[in-house]
Amino acid sequence: MNINQTYVLNFSANRQDSWNEYLAGLIDGDGSLLVSKKGYPRLEITMDSRDKNALEDVQQKLGGFVRSRSGAKAYRYRLHNKVGILGLIQRINGRLRNSQRVPQLQKICHLYNIAYKEPSPLTRDSAWFAGFFDADGTVGYSIKRGYPQLVISVSNKYEIDLLPFREVFGGFVRKDSATNSYKWDIYSQKDILLFSDYLLQNFAQSHKKKKLFMVKQFYVLKKNKAYSQKASFLLQEEWRLFEREWGMFE
Repeated sequence: MNINQTYVLNFSANRQDSWNEYLAGLIDGDGSLLVSKKGYPRLEITMDSRDKNALEDVQQKLGGFVRSRSGAKAYRYRLHNKVGILGLIQRINGRLRNSQRVPQLQKICHLYNIAYKEPSPLTRDSAWFAGFFDADGTVGYSIKRGYPQLVISVSNKYEIDLLPFREVFGGFVRKDSATNSYKWDIYSQKDILLFSDYLLQNFAQSHKKKKLFMVKQFYVLKKNKAYSQKASFLLQEEWRLFEREWGMFE
């Protein structure tokens, strides 16, 4: 095997590991690992109807099936055959870290007599964050004191499950009384540009990805004060066009 072949194999292996991290993050955010009363395990991931493609990507790699949820604008992915579940465990064991999901994985590992692996520390290269963001993240802006303010957030019921975001990417974790959950937020331009670039490089593929491509444009328009009534007609028109396009992805 020559050097080029070795590089290709290592690159492929690294991409596979990264996707497995992304999958673990997606499951930590929007998934569940269940065991029926008869002892049959299954994986379920439920996402917004606009994110069907993300679930179909999981289906393509793991098997299982994707179905629309009756009465809800959502799709659910399910995997419950033994071969698929064993392959899933191989991918996410040592990568899952949500406080509710870990006991579920431990139960399935015990069912198949597989040693549970503790997750490794996360870094800015870990695709886990991208999976969790696709599950429970948002990108939005509002006008604060006359200025547009962009914010990236990730929500979860439990504060402990958002702490890795703060530890690795900065920002704040706060209680959101309106939803009785916790939120991790970043507001600074530096933090948002860093995190949005990270997401675009690490498998992020939910409908929110379209907004991520518009983040840099937002800051250019903000710098030029295109949102202001004192801006030139052309700049105001650019801002209105930006708002219309942004609104299409809400």
